[in-house]
Amino acid sequence: MRKHYRRAAFTLIELLVVIAIIAILIGMLLPAVQKVREAANRATCQNNLKQICLACHNFDSANGKLPPGIVGHQYASQKDSGFTWGAAGIGSLVYLLPYIEQDPAFRALNPMPTLNFDAGGYGAFMPNHWYTNSSYVNVATSPIKSFRCPSDNPENPVYGTFITLYCDANTATFTGGYYPSGSGIYDRLGKCNYAACAGAIGSGANSPGWDIYSGPFTDLSRIPLSFVTGADGTANTVFYGETLGGNPDGAGKGQRDFSLSWMGAGAFATYWGLAVPPQWYTFSSQHTLIQFGFGDGSVRNLKKGYGAGFAPFLYMTGYREGGSVDPFAF
Repeated sequence: MRKHYRRAAFTLIELLVVIAIIAILIGMLLPAVQKVREAANRATCQNNLKQICLACHNFDSANGKLPPGIVGHQYASQKDSGFTWGAAGIGSLVYLLPYIEQDPAFRALNPMPTLNFDAGGYGAFMPNHWYTNSSYVNVATSPIKSFRCPSDNPENPVYGTFITLYCDANTATFTGGYYPSGSGIYDRLGKCNYAACAGAIGSGANSPGWDIYSGPFTDLSRIPLSFVTGADGTANTVFYGETLGGNPDGAGKGQRDFSLSWMGAGAFATYWGLAVPPQWYTFSSQHTLIQFGFGDGSVRNLKKGYGAGFAPFLYMTGYREGGSVDPFAF
């Protein structure tokens, strides 16, 4: 008679050893997975910036000028005088909607945005302040994937959501308005991780010494792409960059200080460099480096904390000062 032997089961110790080995392998694999995911997110973010910059080229081809950095104030003569609650506060990204396959959103805005800022003010063409115009607010709650960095999650800020940000070049300050958290529909505004470049502090006529460092996007600006020439050139001039709207770990709660609405995402000043930790008034990123889209459509990285030396960063963000710096050197 043949005897049958039952196979012995794993002992508890053997089972624990197997579990430990699996845990070690997962621990070794997880960082690699995270690096691959971040590399993919960074590539998507890079493509977003590239598409935004190329949309500027298409906008210029159709209109003969780049979009404004921000639409503020009632008359063109009041440009660069800082934020007021009566200002329109419509950011440059709004004008690019038709050029990133978001034409229905643009056409839903009533009255439709215009570049006619000189015919007795723009009050007849634009809402005096978009955040009290139901048509604009409804559109502004739509998430626009091309305006978001996949590495970031700008929801639920500690303090609130910026409806608009732009330079007060006449007093060399950066100003804006925000609704605090808990403000109903304003908490649901579509968030944004990209903003235009205003240069050092905009283009105010009353800021002697700084006007030469003006960027291509300022309050009510209408600069033709052909003006970005000479030593600067589009390949050496920042058009758009990443922003977090403040410290993403604000108040030590794992939440940012502010978020930024894409409808009002204005032009950022570069006077304060790339602060570490990030501030609401500086370009910033969740990546290890901060990505910037240049006027020729290229996207390049700058180190966090860069800009303390000042002049090179201003050369990169101004469009007419004539200084040229190799962005790859930083």
